[in-house]
This record gives sequence, structure tokens and C-alpha cells, in this order.
Amino acid sequence: MSFRHLDRYAGVPSPVTRLAPSARVLATVVLALAAALLPLGAWPQMAGLTLVVLGIAVAARMPVRVLAVRLAPPLVFVLLVSAALPVLVPGTTVAHIGPLSLSDAGLLRFGSVLGRALPALAAAVVLVSTLRFTELVQALRDLRLPRAVTTALGLAYRYLYILTDEVEQLQRAARSRNAGAGAASRRRLLMGIAAASLGRSFARSERVHQAMLARGYRDGIPALRPQPMDRRSLSALAIVCAVALGIAWTAHL
Repeated sequence: MSFRHLDRYAGVPSPVTRLAPSARVLATVVLALAAALLPLGAWPQMAGLTLVVLGIAVAARMPVRVLAVRLAPPLVFVLLVSAALPVLVPGTTVAHIGPLSLSDAGLLRFGSVLGRALPALAAAVVLVSTLRFTELVQALRDLRLPRAVTTALGLAYRYLYILTDEVEQLQRAARSRNAGAGAASRRRLLMGIAAASLGRSFARSERVHQAMLARGYRDGIPALRPQPMDRRSLSALAIVCAVALGIAWTAHL
């Protein structure tokens, strides 16, 4: 079975991983909210929020190189989505790229989108890299997210690797039989693998449901190692909130 964990640094002892999961989730939300509240062109504040997130990553003993690698895909997505802003937003023309004209207002908005997205996405990457998924689900449950949603998330994560392993087994079996040699055969093979995986998933879900009911399941999955909010977590959350919202407030002065 192949495991590709995102939470590789969740087991590394650090001041961040010792905090309550709910405090870390709230801190990430506050950092993202502070980034969203920044006005256009607030470059020092954007850089300040980014430095705060980098400091949290260093405190969590997460290498900056790993943070940059994991941050690249969502940042590239934001870059592609907002790439048309310098052309579409009206303003004074500052440059020409072929038939396209770049406006100063469009470049300002484009840079501000990237500047806001950088600390928010970096905070999310640090969160998922230093928090186990089970702890994240428990934190969402502590924050009063509907129990049906948290239970579905927990079960989906537990069986994601099993379903992935079954798909890989079907692919290996097909390759060992030299299936899918041509383009048409490959399409039929992929459709067959998808259909077989879907059928196995429905059958497994029914068996799992019956097994859970037989073991007394009622309305939720209990946490094995609950980590409630303590004084240290509250203090760290208050510091992050004060710093992040203070940076956002200075941008509006």
C-alpha cells in the first residue's frame, strides 16, 4: 500500500505541535482573514504576515524548502487564475505585450492578489503539514462543525489509502496481462478499472456500515487522544491573533 502523507511533520516535537489542534486551526483562519483584510498595495503588511507564517514554520521545525515546494502548486493556481487582471482591469497603460496593454491598476490588483494569497496559503500548508488528519477532524468537531461532516471526513481519510491500493492492484493486474496496448483498449481498461473500483467501494461501505452498527456505533467516532484547549494554547492563539490583526490594522491607518 502506498502512503503519501502530507502531515509528515506532525510527529516532530516542537512548540507548535504541542498546541491544541483547535488553536492551530483558529490561528490559521485568523492569518487567512488578516491577509484578506489587507488593502491593495499594502506590501509591508503582506511581507509582515508572510514572515509571521515563516516564523511559525521554523518553530514547527518544518524546513523552509519543504514549505516552498508544497506552496508552489496552489500559488501557481492563483497565479494562473489572476493572470488576466493586468489586462482586464482599466487604468493607465504602463507596458505593452504584443497586442495586450498592461494597466497600472491591473498590475496593482494582480500583485495584491498574490501578496494576500502567499501568507494565507502558507499558513494552510503549515497547518496540514504539522497536524494529523485525525486531529484536524477532532479540532473541527471541537469547533462545532456538524458531526455528520466530521464523521464523513474521518471515514473518507481512513479508507482513502485502501481504495487507492485497490486501484493500484487492478492496474498492476491489467499491466501483467498486457491489457490496454492501444488507445481504444486503454480507454476501455480505464473505464473497467473505474467501474470495478466503484463497485468495490459500495460493497465495502456497506460492510463497514454493518460492522460499525454491530460494534455499537451511534452518532460519531470518539477521539483516541483528545487534546483540549489549554492555557498555553490559548496564549499562543491570542499572540497570533494580536500580531496578525495588528498588522492588518496598520494597513488601514
